[in-house]
Amino acid sequence: MSAESLVTNNTELTSLPDIVMQINDMVNDPSCTVADIGNLISQDTGLTARILKIVNSPFYGFPSEIDTVSMAITIIGVRQLRDLVFSTCVVSKYRQIPEDLLNPDYFWQHSIGCALAARTIAARIKLPNSERLFTNGILHDIGQLMMCIASPEKARQLLELSRDSKQPIEEFEQAVFGFTHGDVGAAIVRKWRLPEAFIEPIQFHTSPSLAEKFTVETAVIHLANAVSHIINPENAEGDNVEIDEQVWQTLKLNKEELPNIIDDVVPQLQEIFQILYQQQAA
Repeated sequence: MSAESLVTNNTELTSLPDIVMQINDMVNDPSCTVADIGNLISQDTGLTARILKIVNSPFYGFPSEIDTVSMAITIIGVRQLRDLVFSTCVVSKYRQIPEDLLNPDYFWQHSIGCALAARTIAARIKLPNSERLFTNGILHDIGQLMMCIASPEKARQLLELSRDSKQPIEEFEQAVFGFTHGDVGAAIVRKWRLPEAFIEPIQFHTSPSLAEKFTVETAVIHLANAVSHIINPENAEGDNVEIDEQVWQTLKLNKEELPNIIDDVVPQLQEIFQILYQQQAA
């Protein structure tokens, strides 16, 4: 079995709501207007509420309230809005994780922490489209989640092998599955028809030196993954959180900036976690 076949053999599991794919298609269609996209999103009251809560949170820090999706699109842009839709819908769809294999609270706290760290790092290095990096952070471990749901027996075997080990989890994934959670994540992103810039940062977030085209974006997600684990070390079991030294040069950042990045993320984490995950689970 390959990573691609795991995804194609689990169509229902890896399919997102129709509205998400429709929005993605509309964003890529130059004939679609802001009003068209806003009207479609507004048909889903739950999605609309979550999007507006994020846009009106300190995450953006706008001085006045934004009360319509169309206004949100006008201010942050259609692609950034599309990325937020993907983020909130993915968290909503995959809230229910087999708890004996993966703690859902830990998983989503780590993923959202990685997303916030990625956005912060992207802003620090003045990388355009920081919301894209936020979504990349949300999705960086989606392959791990999918492996647990689609192949629980193999995932359980992986858990037993990697427990208390200092070796990177990818080595055990290769032994048990024949591929890594990064490979599965990349296959899912291709299925969802997200831009190419999403693929390498997800596939190689633990091995950024393997990225060829999107080296800066991959370095951002690699560092953001480590930042999220530093903030919540209890979520780091079985994960390799060592920061690749080359990443600092790729991003043109000094190691001394790490505490400042952490300080930027921590105040936002609980509120965005509440909006994206806990309120949906209530």
